[in-house]
Amino acid sequence: MRLWSIQPESLYMKLKEEKVLYCDPAQSELISEYSFGPAYVWLAGQMVLRVGRPPVGVKYPFWAWHTMEWKHRKPDLRRTEFRSYSENQVCIELEVPDKDVLLSNEDMWHLVLNDGYYGDYSNEREYEAEDNWYNSLLPAEQLRIKQKSWEKIFDVSPPWENEWESHGKYIQATFWELRLDQVIEVRHFKGRKKY
Repeated sequence: MRLWSIQPESLYMKLKEEKVLYCDPAQSELISEYSFGPAYVWLAGQMVLRVGRPPVGVKYPFWAWHTMEWKHRKPDLRRTEFRSYSENQVCIELEVPDKDVLLSNEDMWHLVLNDGYYGDYSNEREYEAEDNWYNSLLPAEQLRIKQKSWEKIFDVSPPWENEWESHGKYIQATFWELRLDQVIEVRHFKGRKKY
């Protein structure tokens, strides 16, 4: 499976030396600084169920893009998403075995990050009915149903979109290890964020 992972240039230099790297949570500001740890723990658990166990001592996966704006191709590094880095970056194009990758809906991943319920509504009336039902549940049942609802982020095909959500427009990929022998191409780009 062809994927594109955005990483600090320093990480790529380390990959060239060590040949295989694993996610270092201390280097991920989304885990360490933004309190998204519980969502990442949940995703890691789903990876164990769907892809298999990580190497010993590995807690979190690496991330990459599979699809942006409905297209499975190199990301356009001029996009806004890639302008918020303060240090130099690389876009690493990889070929990773399908069996080692978990794909998910990047838009709806934000529900997991924000500890929200992923409902089945398609209009305002359905939303209100489902919201009333969900809010009537006991907290333990809400938690169970909410976490089960998150599994819908792994439904990435067929692509479709309505006013409430899109499937397949932005697809992210997670995998346990970054391997130099899977690298196809590396594009360097400058960080633009100023402090």
